Amino acid sequence: AAGGPPAGASTPGGANASGGMTPKTPLTQISKTLQSRPNFKKTRPAASLGVQSDQDKTSHMGEQSRVKFQFWRILVLTAVLSSTLSFAIDNFTFIYGMWRIQFTNATNITGLLGVTCANVIMVLVARLIVRTTMECEGSGFPEMKAMLFGHVLDNYLTLRVLFIKAIGLAMLVSAGLPVGKEGPNCHMAACIAKNLDPEFIKKRQQSAAGSSQITKLILAACAVGVGASFSAPIGGVIFSLELMLPQVYDHTSYWGCFASGIFGSLTYEVLRSWTAGSTGLLPLISTNVAAGEGAQSHYPLCRLLLDVTLGAICGFLGGHWITMHAKFAKAFKDWRLKGVKPAAPVPAGAEPLLGTAKKRNMCGKIWNFQWRDLFLCALVTALNTVWAGYLPLLNGKPQPLLISNLFDKNLMMETDTWVLPQLGVVGTLMACLAMKWFMTIMSLSLSMPTGVVAPTMIIGALIGRTYGFLIPDSIKDILLTNTAGEPGNEEEYGAFMARFAIIGAASFCAAVCRAFAMAITVFEVLALPGAVLPLCSATLTAIFVANQVELPFFDKNLAGRGLGGIPALTFTDHAEAPAFSIMKKIDVFKDCLMWKTRLFDMHEILKAQPDTKYFAVVRPIDDGDAVLMGSMSRAQVDKIISSLDPDGNKPETPVDLMDPELQRPADGSDPLIEGCPPHVSPSTLVREVYLIMKVAHGENIVYVTRDGCLLGSITFASLMNSKV
Repeated sequence: AAGGPPAGASTPGGANASGGMTPKTPLTQISKTLQSRPNFKKTRPAASLGVQSDQDKTSHMGEQSRVKFQFWRILVLTAVLSSTLSFAIDNFTFIYGMWRIQFTNATNITGLLGVTCANVIMVLVARLIVRTTMECEGSGFPEMKAMLFGHVLDNYLTLRVLFIKAIGLAMLVSAGLPVGKEGPNCHMAACIAKNLDPEFIKKRQQSAAGSSQITKLILAACAVGVGASFSAPIGGVIFSLELMLPQVYDHTSYWGCFASGIFGSLTYEVLRSWTAGSTGLLPLISTNVAAGEGAQSHYPLCRLLLDVTLGAICGFLGGHWITMHAKFAKAFKDWRLKGVKPAAPVPAGAEPLLGTAKKRNMCGKIWNFQWRDLFLCALVTALNTVWAGYLPLLNGKPQPLLISNLFDKNLMMETDTWVLPQLGVVGTLMACLAMKWFMTIMSLSLSMPTGVVAPTMIIGALIGRTYGFLIPDSIKDILLTNTAGEPGNEEEYGAFMARFAIIGAASFCAAVCRAFAMAITVFEVLALPGAVLPLCSATLTAIFVANQVELPFFDKNLAGRGLGGIPALTFTDHAEAPAFSIMKKIDVFKDCLMWKTRLFDMHEILKAQPDTKYFAVVRPIDDGDAVLMGSMSRAQVDKIISSLDPDGNKPETPVDLMDPELQRPADGSDPLIEGCPPHVSPSTLVREVYLIMKVAHGENIVYVTRDGCLLGSITFASLMNSKV
């Protein structure tokens, strides 16, 4: 007894000291199951890896290791090169912008006229360059999202697109138009990733696993594009993951995004630190508010209520800003294309989402004079420059400098330098807000490389500043009283107002993009501990309110281009609808092939349904229903007919579509029928149907069945093109 196990201890056989058995838990059973399986490729037999011998197995594993190395090499190089390109664009635009503000003021009419002409010429040249490659137009986020959802755009990630988009973006931002570079940065990063090793990408496109790796590279490009723009890798990763939902991610996608974001941000910061003394390039977001300054209050809940109210206002205004932009963009496009003949359709997969490319030589594309197009560019640029010249707070400043000024706690101590006497402080702020509101809408409506994040942050900061001034002074005095009962000083008052600008910037941008990552990015860059709860609360409120008003900016863009299924899956209740509600009902006797049929019947169904691309193969049962047996594409039906009756003289030839030779030909050729097509129950959610298609890499149709009996079908095209 002295040497026996302690009371209650288990014995090797599973019995404890009292003679009972140790109770089996679910985790115990799972552990035993996992331990009994070969978890690593090194312990798996060669046959399980699809190879014949151990030597082939070694070669196979070596090839997999090389593929992984190539993947990570491309990812890291993409981060470094895209951040370098982003820095070069920022440096050029900042230097030009600092020169521009010397003349963008109403006190120097000659200088204002000169800088207006310079800006107009720069934008017109940029438009003539961008016109040669329509894939360069727009932000880049909607197209990237469409590609991740399966709408492949073969000509979207070329070197030509990379160079032209970089040149157009640099010239547009240099001209002072309120456009960001976050979306274009992501697009350019994806172009770099694809062209670093074209052979690797080409081989990967030929397999399901390879296609998944390409998707991960595109996702990482989104992370590095945003991360490098803000020097905020965490915010960039979350921003990319949020915008690309719902997708299927694994640890490689997750860590790939983080690796690219960190390498990109590090590269950008190293380059900026090397040249900061000569150019003074500011980070996109910066403030001089210290930790805790303007945040300490004897009434923290009242202060938080004001922040949440600001978030609700930004959400409401952000939703309506998206609606207004959509109307402006449509009006601009309709007027610009008035009298222009529509272009001929291009093959599927080769079309840009913004329109169809015209087949002209380079000179023809540049000099194809469309005066309406150029007139819009010139008008918006001139109006933006002159309007900014009459507002000293804006004064044509580069975006990093303007955001820094709006987040500055000393802004209220320098009102004599920017306030218009005839308007006062609030009137001047509202005039600046109106200018940025409308000019951002009009600038983003041009057919140019544009981003939306930075300009909407400026609008939000102006909303926050205006909101702060509208709060009665008595309430401000109460809120700025600290826990010791001491009133706040002038610096505390300035920091109090600056924090409203910071929260407004994050909230309005989050409402437009519908990305909580904006709050994370702002906090990550500014590192204000007292701003965590106000930022999160206001941003969540803004997103909730904006969801009740309008679709997100990028999804509204996709819906307007006939891809309404993407925003429907992401931001509406459509994703929670049952598959039965969206399926196309199938008449099993008219729309399907019987498992035992004739060539004549196959001919007839092709003639009766010229637009149908897939046909279900069914087996009738007694109650009038039919069991799903397989699926065939139109091309497969044609191939069977031509192989069995090449002359068309034997229409009565019987065909057994369940013949194993059709499903797995002995000569190793492609199957002529899919014996186990993907199918779901009627109650399966639409979101889950999409994920089945996404994971299957190329499954273009999913059938809806009940107890094996066919009810209908859902195609990938109908899922993506559904209306919101």
